Amino acid sequence: MHIIGGGIIGLCSAWYLRQAGYDVTIIDKTDMQDGCSFGNAGIIVPSHSVPLASPGVIAEGIRWMFSASSPFFIKPRMDADLLRWLWQFYRSCSKEHVARATPILRDFHLLSKSLYKEFAQTTGFTFDLEERGSLMLYRTTKGEHEEKEGAEKAHALGLQVSLLSASQIAAMDPGMRCDVLGGVLYHDDAHLYPGKFVLNLQEALKAAGVKFETETVTRFLTMGDLITHVQYADGSSQRVNDIVLASGAWSAKLARSLGLQLLVQDGKGYSVTLKNPQARPAIPSILTESRVAVTPMGSDLRIGGTLEVSNFSTKINTKRVQAILDAMTRYYPDFPALDVASQNIWYGYRPVSADGVPYIGRTQKYRNLIVAVGHAMIGISLGPATGLLVSEIAQEKKTSLDLGIFKVDRHS
Repeated sequence: MHIIGGGIIGLCSAWYLRQAGYDVTIIDKTDMQDGCSFGNAGIIVPSHSVPLASPGVIAEGIRWMFSASSPFFIKPRMDADLLRWLWQFYRSCSKEHVARATPILRDFHLLSKSLYKEFAQTTGFTFDLEERGSLMLYRTTKGEHEEKEGAEKAHALGLQVSLLSASQIAAMDPGMRCDVLGGVLYHDDAHLYPGKFVLNLQEALKAAGVKFETETVTRFLTMGDLITHVQYADGSSQRVNDIVLASGAWSAKLARSLGLQLLVQDGKGYSVTLKNPQARPAIPSILTESRVAVTPMGSDLRIGGTLEVSNFSTKINTKRVQAILDAMTRYYPDFPALDVASQNIWYGYRPVSADGVPYIGRTQKYRNLIVAVGHAMIGISLGPATGLLVSEIAQEKKTSLDLGIFKVDRHS
């Protein structure tokens, strides 16, 4: 089994496939020491089971588009793939889509959380998994209304939710003064240090005999309904039997060589990791009006946010990064001000599907291909469960979740 992509989805797929007895090779264009699996917020979020494509997102996105420091931006360009993505995103922002997707995504997150707990009990895995929930903090009456509405929906899904006043939040974390109206605590959420987990997983896979190859796959060669070879950037090719496509935001381009349409755009995000800060929040928090995630990781603190659909731009938008850092002092007024010029800024490209739901499963066109892409900002949360599903699909077992909503050919 050849897995294209060495991020969290590819690594977790390799783990469960190897456990099932498959010989596995992971092919990635990098040394897999960076990427979205390293710099993300590290939160396991059953609380975020509503897909990105949902009612109200379009209007808010248009408002954000005109602010240089906003948490959302789409780089204007005449591009057929982007136009198709935007059209499908627009069509998916419906109550019907949300009603269908939300309970499945909730189960997806909860399954992943249970699998992370199994990893935490496995020899060689030390990745600072903590089950302390997550806080949605708000400073405005508009934010209060939106978060209470979200809390009601989460409660209806069976998730544990508490509405907290500012004084209750202060009592929960007395070492970190918080300037908010209130917040919502999602008890079912958890967090981890994602870079540590990925490194643990890489070492465990190598010890189990999984091979790692550093190559750039540019296209696939086919014969009938089979993929026979992967072709590399230097023109050479390698014969393959079975393929898992898990190359994140780059998957759409690779799929195009197979005549498959995956509506996936690159959602660039930024983060800054502070090493051993003197003070930090004890519980992961989302600063809701700023769309900033703040996560304690071991002895460190990570601050991250933004969603830029940028066509893989490598330019760092310092205004947006500074806006992320400035949010800290608005919500935590005793936290020292941070200057973007003095920080080590990470960025990565999240694979954002047009309907906010991943593509997972086989395609009708090729019988030796499994696709697992499009997890957007929740890849770390859904990684282990996706790997388990990929293994079950490969073995033709009954899958742990109904895959109907994740159909690979739904936009073809």
